Amino acid sequence: MQHEIKKITRIVDEMLTMFMMTGTHEMDVRIQKEQDKTSIYFTQYGSTFDDDYIEQLENNLNIQRQCEVEGYYWQLTGENDMDEQLFLVGAMIDQVIIEKEEGKLSIELVRFNP
Repeated sequence: MQHEIKKITRIVDEMLTMFMMTGTHEMDVRIQKEQDKTSIYFTQYGSTFDDDYIEQLENNLNIQRQCEVEGYYWQLTGENDMDEQLFLVGAMIDQVIIEKEEGKLSIELVRFNP
């Protein structure tokens, strides 16, 4: 659990940065910590992301978690361009669920506790 809180806040920071850099005007963030996992929920209202962008976003986030190098990755967040940052976020999470319905984009990131 070393640096676990910092890893969660870096993930949130990177996702918020991505949303703000792409013109988001209204969104909610909710973090739910449980015994076995932490879930981070992002809800973007009035989303203008098209299907191609959402697919690219999902591909960047939906990579296999890399626990063995995670100690390096979380410290690199905030240092490079947006696509690389999302890749780093993807390497620190276990599951991503993205849904868009009537202009509301919902993203759930799940990180199981080590």
